[in-house]
Amino acid sequence: MRNNRYYAFILLFLFLSACNMPSQTAEREQTSGSPVGFLWDLNLSPAASNAETVQTSIQTVKPTATPQLIKAINFEEAFSSSPSSTVTSVQGNVPALNGGNDRAEWLYFSPAEYSTDALDTLYAAFKNSGDSVWTGDYYLEFYAGENPAKDSKVMLSKTVSPGEQASFEIPIKSSSTSWKACWMLKNTASESIYDFCYNHGSGVNSGQTVQAASTGSGSQFDVSHPFYKTEGSAPTRYISAELSADLVSTNPASGHSFQAYDHYESLSATFINNGSESWDSSYALVFYSGYNWMHANSFPLSGSVGPGETTTVTMPMEIFEDHDRWVTCWYLAAPGGKNLADFCFNYFTG
Repeated sequence: MRNNRYYAFILLFLFLSACNMPSQTAEREQTSGSPVGFLWDLNLSPAASNAETVQTSIQTVKPTATPQLIKAINFEEAFSSSPSSTVTSVQGNVPALNGGNDRAEWLYFSPAEYSTDALDTLYAAFKNSGDSVWTGDYYLEFYAGENPAKDSKVMLSKTVSPGEQASFEIPIKSSSTSWKACWMLKNTASESIYDFCYNHGSGVNSGQTVQAASTGSGSQFDVSHPFYKTEGSAPTRYISAELSADLVSTNPASGHSFQAYDHYESLSATFINNGSESWDSSYALVFYSGYNWMHANSFPLSGSVGPGETTTVTMPMEIFEDHDRWVTCWYLAAPGGKNLADFCFNYFTG
């Protein structure tokens, strides 16, 4: 009987020890810093348990470089309702004829400049590089040189949208083998968008020459002269013990290229007095051949220039031509028109 009680006591001790083992394991895990995980927690409500599971699932998603969509989005609906949306519906292909900026980009001539072939129609092509639509009211207007078309205006024959090509057809009535003519491209408000010149043959307008002016101080200039090439010659050079001169240099040097279009440059010519007489303002630099863009036919010296000294005459040059070649010729004139030294300056615009 005593033995039976002893065995029963041992079995009870072993049973109680076995029931306490999970608790000891949990305590060991908690002391090691690892969270205790339960398969079931009877103290939590079903809703709370579900929320915790969802939260745990979201936190375990690793972020990527590409944003991930949680649900499908109707982009057209989203952008159309956005307050910052600037997209407007277009009712057909109707260009806006009013407003905008007019700009033109040069394309080509047909035939090319300096052609010597008989010419019935000259084509001048441009690209509409602005944001206005060119209509039939856009036109070319002749403004300088010799007009080969007789009519002063050439209208655009079609509507040209931004980015498209416009070709003006200039009817050539002149039978001259050589001429130079200049037109301006204008919009409906008669504002100039572009200006250009065309050279046919040698580019010299027949019968149009300019005589060199006298040595009067700053003689006035005819504004039509620059587009006519003067076929003139300087007087025979004069050299004596009293009157003698040499050209030292020009600035810039001959062959220089200037940027084109509507601005002023300058040309300076330096001379040395090799004679025994001094020079004064009765001496002047005088135009005699080529193209004159200086707006005066003569420029007097300033101050006194003694024997062995140098003097520089600076002339303003107006530039408003593109992709062209020019020459302008001048001589240093003593009182009475004697040519002490002469030179021609070749230059380009482009």
